Order: sequence, then C-alpha cells, then structure tokens
Amino acid sequence: MAASDDGRPASSAAGLIQLLKARAAVWQASLDTDAVADELRRYQKFARPGQPSPHIVQLRQRQAAVQRSASRARQTFVAAAAAFVREAAIEVPQRMALETFVIGWIETHVPKAALPPRHEPG
Repeated sequence: MAASDDGRPASSAAGLIQLLKARAAVWQASLDTDAVADELRRYQKFARPGQPSPHIVQLRQRQAAVQRSASRARQTFVAAAAAFVREAAIEVPQRMALETFVIGWIETHVPKAALPPRHEPG
C-alpha cells in the first residue's frame, strides 16, 4: 500500500482509509444506539400505562432515526470492505462473513495508532 508515482496513496490505501472511516462510523452509530436505548429505558420504566407521553414518543422517534443511521453505517462499511478486499486482492476465507474477516484483518494488520480512539460507553 505504497504511494503511487504522483504522491497520492495507492487505490488500496485509499480503500483502507474509507474502510477505517466506515468502521468508525459504525462504532459511533453503535454508541448512539446504546445511548438512546438507555435513555428510553430510563423514561419508560416510570411511564404510566396508556398513551405514551410526548417525550417518550420523541425518544422512540429518535431511536428509530439512530437505528436507520446505524443500518446505513453498516451498509457503508460492508461496501467499503468489499471494495478494499477487491482492490487489495485479499483472499477472504470461505464460510466467513466479510464483515467479520475485515474487522479481524484490521485488528491484525493496522497499527493501533491509525485507528480512531475507542471511548467506552457509560
């Protein structure tokens, strides 16, 4: 994954950059989903039976929006993983999910300093 003659990164390096950005987006979407779910659980615990309060309705809408965002982030990650594997000519083992393989590949081959910082929730 060296630079090309004109100083730009090779296509597989550009693909790796996109893959790392997509992985960071999936991770952030996961944090957002957890945060909204925790907040919704906290308020629903004390909700009265019957029609939900406007605040709970708003939290449910926010949860749905965050779940859609997480789904788009996962789709983007899988697309970036497929493009990277194709560009870098990496052989994916049979009977292994592309997403699982690429996450393992990143953890094995990419230095930790190049990965986005991981903030544990809560």
